Amino acid sequence: MSQKQLVIPLSGLDGKERTAVATGNNAAWLCLCRRSLPLIGKSGDPKGPSEGTKIQCPDCNRTFFVVPKTTNLTSAVEVQELLSK
Repeated sequence: MSQKQLVIPLSGLDGKERTAVATGNNAAWLCLCRRSLPLIGKSGDPKGPSEGTKIQCPDCNRTFFVVPKTTNLTSAVEVQELLSK
């Protein structure tokens, strides 16, 4: 059986809803800066991002987090842009 690819929400800090694609606990999306290559990340802890689960765009330095369905590393359900520090 092939893996399912699901469309999931990508929430930017600007409040606009966009989309990402998820397969299992992995997600891919195009950065809001329109970088030509997609960003790819795996879901992290439902309590929030850690240094090991944040994804940073190499072009614009925006940071993202792949939200898991339930527990750590479960199916990706959303990608959220994070406030940069």
